[in-house]
Amino acid sequence: MPELPEVETMVRGLRPALEGRRIARIDVHDPSMLRGCDARELRRQGRNAVVASVGRRGKWVVIVLADHRGMIVIQPRMTGGFWLAEPARPEHVRLSIRLANAGEIVRYCDARRLGRIHWFAEEAEAERAFAQSHGPDALEIAAEDLAARLKKTRRAIKPTLMDQKVLAGIGNIYADEVLHASGIHPERVSSGLTREESGRIHAAIGRILAIAIEAEGSSFDAGYRTVLGLEGGFLAINSAYGRGGEPCRTCGDPIVKTRIAGLIGRPTYFCPSCQPRRPTRRRR
Repeated sequence: MPELPEVETMVRGLRPALEGRRIARIDVHDPSMLRGCDARELRRQGRNAVVASVGRRGKWVVIVLADHRGMIVIQPRMTGGFWLAEPARPEHVRLSIRLANAGEIVRYCDARRLGRIHWFAEEAEAERAFAQSHGPDALEIAAEDLAARLKKTRRAIKPTLMDQKVLAGIGNIYADEVLHASGIHPERVSSGLTREESGRIHAAIGRILAIAIEAEGSSFDAGYRTVLGLEGGFLAINSAYGRGGEPCRTCGDPIVKTRIAGLIGRPTYFCPSCQPRRPTRRRR
């Protein structure tokens, strides 16, 4: 956490607050989280800068400053998030962007300080960093590209989907949901999937992520809230993650909670009936 839907929700919440607005100042409350600059440099670059755009690359939030003032790129990782409202835990604020005129403040909070705050002087620098860490965005990857990438590895399909260098944006929650929606067992070997099966996965990625974005992401603990401090609603309507022992919404059999190789400490949820271990041409 957060995964693509949560980061996309952050970005959509930040755009009306930041785009086209002038920054009065940036306050760095935890310099240890900075990469590519020190606190003094970031404050200097941000002072009186206008925010040209707010976007997303995989699980990264990208704030572009106008007039060649660089880019602030934030990786929320496990416990990072943005607040337009007063944060529930002010002691977790790591970066504050104070806007001119209205005096509004956008705060980046991170309880466990696992995130990273980068500053890039040039777009080319940022693109190199993205390329080193990311495959194609999960919402943009073509079906043929996904199929080709899956054919290159004998890892189980679930950890493959979670590998950000294969495709960017999917983590534990949405990997379970995508595989349930596509009828694929999480331990199936990626390279053994048929073109039809990888096509089902590709279709499920777009469908599940769109539903999750509409629900403003998933809040299974206090680690993720929207920019207004609200819980995401996806886990009230999802099919697999966190539903161990509950009836499958498709067939009624119990959802199984297990752990699989390559995902230490992360549970996996699936339906043995809808997601058989052996390949099948027909879903469900």
